Amino acid sequence: MAFTRKRTALRTGLVAAALTAAAVGAPAAAQAAPPVPATANTLVAPAKAQGFEPGTSHGAGEVARSKNAVLKLQTDGNLVLEHVSGGVLWATGTYGHPGATVAFQQDGNLVVYSADGKALWAAGSYGNPGARLELQSDGNLVVYRQDGSAAWNTGTWMVDTTVNATWQIGSGNWTWSANAILAMEQTGKLSIRDRNTHEERWSTNTWAPGAYARMQSDGNFVVYKKDGGEGKGGALWSTGTWNNPGARLVFQLDGNLVLLARNSDAVLWQSGTDD
Repeated sequence: MAFTRKRTALRTGLVAAALTAAAVGAPAAAQAAPPVPATANTLVAPAKAQGFEPGTSHGAGEVARSKNAVLKLQTDGNLVLEHVSGGVLWATGTYGHPGATVAFQQDGNLVVYSADGKALWAAGSYGNPGARLELQSDGNLVVYRQDGSAAWNTGTWMVDTTVNATWQIGSGNWTWSANAILAMEQTGKLSIRDRNTHEERWSTNTWAPGAYARMQSDGNFVVYKKDGGEGKGGALWSTGTWNNPGARLVFQLDGNLVLLARNSDAVLWQSGTDD
């Protein structure tokens, strides 16, 4: 069971500020290229979001759950956001600290503390008294200021099922079909999981925390390291479908991930995961 209590003497954002640059799982600069358009990517809290009261702290266990995501503080001290069908979308990387707690402070900062009270990770959203923390139904964890603007978020929203040329699936982004989930997991692999059994149907079997996937203009769909990209290297996996400009990637209703030629339904590559 998660332990919840009111903090009577919350730390200020000064200690946490020093940790901001080392925060694990924050949206990467390498993913600044045009993302896949999303239906719930506006950072406006949708219905069925779970809110957090400022000044609360949680111990190990489930911290929050929404329609599509669950936030857990593991017994090893790592704060992890998972899709309900499996797969880590985001994490603080604070494992190795049993007895840790996570606090949403009065100053608007989300902080993971060690058992002896040392700040291990912080969102860097201090200086926003009256802010609220919400785990949205689209899977995004967001700190909202009093005026409704977003001060910080995990970038783990749902994206469109079609990925056109120059679009990408960022670390923690996901989408779904009738019976499957496609997710760019925080660990660096793109995976397809069954929505009912949560079993992995297919993956790129890549490991590089913060990696992202890009549909290139040459028709090749590539998983890149966090700081990699076209012209920079860092490719971890690809469909090998270059020389097909204008190709698009589609996660079909039957759970099959297919790469289609421009202006046609000719299949250039597929995951073979149709129901």
